[in-house]
Amino acid sequence: MAKPEVLLAGATGYIGGTILSNLLNTGNGLLEHCNLSLLVRGQDKARVFDAKGLKTVLFDDLENTQEIERIASNYDLIINTTPGGSVNSAAAFIRGLGNGKALTGHDVSYIHTSGTSNLADQPITGAYHEPRTFTDTSPDLHPYLQHRNSLTPYAQRTADLTVIATGLAAAVKTYIIMPPTIYGLGTGLFNRLTIQAPTIMRSALRKGQVLQLGADDGDVECVHVEDLAELYLLLAGRVVHGDDLDAMPSGARGIYFAGTDRYTWKEFADGIAGAMVKVGGIKTTEVKKVGLEEAAAEWTGGHKLLCELNFGSNFRTRADTSRKLGWQPRRTKEDFRNHFLETAELVMETRT
Repeated sequence: MAKPEVLLAGATGYIGGTILSNLLNTGNGLLEHCNLSLLVRGQDKARVFDAKGLKTVLFDDLENTQEIERIASNYDLIINTTPGGSVNSAAAFIRGLGNGKALTGHDVSYIHTSGTSNLADQPITGAYHEPRTFTDTSPDLHPYLQHRNSLTPYAQRTADLTVIATGLAAAVKTYIIMPPTIYGLGTGLFNRLTIQAPTIMRSALRKGQVLQLGADDGDVECVHVEDLAELYLLLAGRVVHGDDLDAMPSGARGIYFAGTDRYTWKEFADGIAGAMVKVGGIKTTEVKKVGLEEAAAEWTGGHKLLCELNFGSNFRTRADTSRKLGWQPRRTKEDFRNHFLETAELVMETRT
């Protein structure tokens, strides 16, 4: 039997690059059982991968859905780590997989990248209160996402709902990985920085001080990027090997959480401030509390909903399904505390 064809989208990014690095360096054997291709935009980046003996597939734009659909039709599994709010490209990947399945009869699968901001409350504006701790074993996650999106449309949440609906319509098994705040340096060849902490650090360089939006006791989760990468590889490995796929929920039940530890917004801001002083980026560890309008202008281009959900909310999940399948994250809260300094050092090295 021919090896499954696997496409990794986002290999130049933070999550995708770390997945690729883990895949190449951990010796988990997955590469021996599949043919891996990397979806890459730009000849310069493709040449870097080509020089390492990796197969690349060039594309023009994620919004060129005809191109994405055509490319996707050649694969049995697609791991998509591109930004989770791209609704059109997610649907095109899945439609393409479905078209390929119609021609070959092969089972096809799609792993999608999302985030727990989909579930976050809105304590700054008071628009939504959510005291619940979610588990990925819950049967009502899909209806909950539908309800939340009917109240407040949010691109990432819309993409998840589109993934589920398109997968069911095209007979494609879909798996959505929904991590919380991701921390730690990526191990890929290109982007090694996450979003939240570096965004606040760059803002501190402009303002001379770290800003904080969320309440001091805001209840938030995190996961180290390398632990997260191992969850992707766990799911991908089970798909490629065909290991007890009936025990691996897909579609409306195929949502996988990835939180490992908790922190507060005060811990986050204080950790950033201390690190930025150590690397000489700012002179004070005093943190300035700001309102949503100022925070959004600094961090999210004025997008208030995006800012509140990602920098000032509460979200609580339990990765029960992920762990039941064998996911074993290794990083601890001490790793979270230590990541601020290494992140600040790289932010300083790469600032323009």
